[in-house]
Amino acid sequence: MQIHFLFLITVLVYLAASIFHVLYLLVSEQFEAKALRKVTSHIAYYGTILGFALLTLFIILWWSRRGHFPMSHWTDSTSFFAWAITLIYLIIVNLTQLRAIGSFVMPLAFIIILISYSFSRDTSALPANLETYWLVPHVTLILLAYSSFITAFGFGLLYLMAEKRIRQKTHTVYGNFLPSLGASDELGFRCTILGVIFLTVGLGIGALWTQYIKGVPWQWLDAKVFFAIVTWIIYVVQVGIRQLWGWRGRKAAYSAIIGFIAVLCTYVGVEVFFDSAHTFR
Repeated sequence: MQIHFLFLITVLVYLAASIFHVLYLLVSEQFEAKALRKVTSHIAYYGTILGFALLTLFIILWWSRRGHFPMSHWTDSTSFFAWAITLIYLIIVNLTQLRAIGSFVMPLAFIIILISYSFSRDTSALPANLETYWLVPHVTLILLAYSSFITAFGFGLLYLMAEKRIRQKTHTVYGNFLPSLGASDELGFRCTILGVIFLTVGLGIGALWTQYIKGVPWQWLDAKVFFAIVTWIIYVVQVGIRQLWGWRGRKAAYSAIIGFIAVLCTYVGVEVFFDSAHTFR
């Protein structure tokens, strides 16, 4: 099987899984639709597992054929980013059984992997200073951190939707599938904590890495490093305010949105608008 064809199949499976995740929220709540809701939920869940398995296989084949971690170009890293988002989602679903978050997370993962597929190309070898075992944990942890923050953003949206439904006393077709306010708030916070841990260790590995590579000093003014540290500060401040002043509920949801914007600026904005030692085009 050609690796390009495998990637195409993966994109289509992610599209199908995303559609069924959205349908899961939109299916009627009438008694007659219970069976349909169950089928929709199963297709969305197992479609996600299939897509994750195919994407894992693609990354393995990509790595084995090119001989290095998929980071020689931005579109290479986006496929791994989609993989990390899906991993975080599957972990949450298996721990909590709350599949509503997939209606936000999986379409985003699909968009990311579609971008990777649409702009993929034959990429050059990694620069010599990146051909080291430090690259894998450094990049993996940072992308897992961003994936955790994106999931926290999804829980923030779910909180705001549920709160609006309660405040306005409106009945929606997806209302009964939304997590409770407390569940959305707490799970969003846990995802934020997980992301802070991942990002802290990932940045630490990056800083240590430069100490072992001759001629590659730690550059505080590097655009990607600067924005990553700003993102880290934003989320650390969120955690601190919550612990010290009990910043929960709507404020926490809005702060998750602000953090998501910071992640977009760090991951996408730097690639598009800035020159950085961390961009590969």
